[in-house]
Amino acid sequence: MKVLIGGFVAESNARVKKPCALQDFMMKTGDDVVDALYVRDLFEEAGIEVIPTIYADGRAGGRVTREAFDFILEQFLNGVREHIDEIDGMFFFLHGASNVLGLEGGSGEHTIIREIRKLVGPYLPIAMVMDPHGNLSQEQADNCQIIRTFRHSPHTDRPDCHRLVAKLFIDLLNNRRDIHPVYRKVPILVGGERSVSLDEPMVSINKLLDEIEADPRILCCSYHIGYVRHDNAKCGASVIVVPQTENDRAYAEEKADQIAAFAWSKRREFHFTGNALEPEDAFQQAVDYPQSPVVITDSGDNCTAGGPGCNTTILKQCLAAKDLHGKRVVFACIADAETALALKDKQPGTHVSVELGANLDELSAKVHLEGTVKATGELHHHYGETLSVGTCTTITLDGTTIDVIIAEKAVSFAEDQQYTAAGLNLFDYDLIIVKQGYIYPRLKELAKFSVMSLTDGATNQRTEKIGTARFCARCIRSTRFRPRRCDPKPECADFHLTKNSNDPALSVSEAEKQALLTSL
Repeated sequence: MKVLIGGFVAESNARVKKPCALQDFMMKTGDDVVDALYVRDLFEEAGIEVIPTIYADGRAGGRVTREAFDFILEQFLNGVREHIDEIDGMFFFLHGASNVLGLEGGSGEHTIIREIRKLVGPYLPIAMVMDPHGNLSQEQADNCQIIRTFRHSPHTDRPDCHRLVAKLFIDLLNNRRDIHPVYRKVPILVGGERSVSLDEPMVSINKLLDEIEADPRILCCSYHIGYVRHDNAKCGASVIVVPQTENDRAYAEEKADQIAAFAWSKRREFHFTGNALEPEDAFQQAVDYPQSPVVITDSGDNCTAGGPGCNTTILKQCLAAKDLHGKRVVFACIADAETALALKDKQPGTHVSVELGANLDELSAKVHLEGTVKATGELHHHYGETLSVGTCTTITLDGTTIDVIIAEKAVSFAEDQQYTAAGLNLFDYDLIIVKQGYIYPRLKELAKFSVMSLTDGATNQRTEKIGTARFCARCIRSTRFRPRRCDPKPECADFHLTKNSNDPALSVSEAEKQALLTSL
């Protein structure tokens, strides 16, 4: 047997001014695609030949340009056309949170699956792994045989999820059944920082998922938190339950309703995990904390959710502080490509004068810095990525204990090896300031105290402050949640992020909107 494989990752934040262009994607082909999906050994052991298409990873950023998406889509479709007469199925990782400029419907993942179905028809099995911060629809569920997302945020179980889906898919290929996921839309719209998996209500939701997934009548099931940072009717939470056989469809429907109703009953429990404070209080508590290291996450400029990583807000706080209590501070990092490239050939010990800041807006306004080059190095993404994505230079500011990593690209420094690649030792610092929302596992493990600074920016964690949310009046005014009635339709989506709508069905008073946001 032969299986076509590929991946597409783009978490599209409409508040990021710079679009995600073709050069912003890390492209993998051939065997690298297989390794990126964590399933090489499973398919080899099953005697299944894999046929790679492309693995296009744009991570989080602005909306995807049409040119970039059309190129990526064509790689998928070319693979299908070339091998259509020999493949027995398809296995993909499609994140779920893309939004493509000028594309009808917006979602790149939906378009990829829709266009593939036009080529292969309705029967060739498709298995799709998703990120929990991806969006779904009834159409996408109908077009696939298996859909499952990771349980955890941060995504510590991602490889396990890929491998589980591959095993289920191999079994489906060997024992064909006409199955499709049961889909339910849940009218809850929250960001990832309010739905961390090691905190309630996600602990209870995931416990229920595990219990249902252990039932032999259920192949797998998922709760999709969804994505909030662009304008699309698909945004918001969803439930997926995949029946084991055709005869288990009705039972899967019952379980999907159960999960959706349970999540809805927990809607008021979604909250920021750990310490989350306004910027002034967050900074002062971090500086005053007697032990080290301490971590501040700059949540409004969170690179892992599409923030440009260039805001200088907390840097200005630090420079204005009267007393840092002798703490050794590192900003990891601030993205400014022009400045980073100008510094890349400077040797350690060189004194430099720079204007740091991308100057996209007031939040990233330039700051004059004088300092000495401490180290030059490479930028690596987290999750153990070994591929360099750019250059960085660290300078120690004159007369201070402050180090600033000036980076060619936006990177969230979450793991030891990223600091090592930059030429630094993570353990040299008392106060670590990173471009994240929820704190990543390694930093959480090390930190004696951590706080999420609720800064403004492209990834503002106060959903109610985004200012463009409009909600379906029918769903808000409903006094009883009816999962079967919550599938978005063109005239009545659960959630919209759009400033202008002349549709009375989507018109909700400011008081109603604030009441719902408060309840969430």
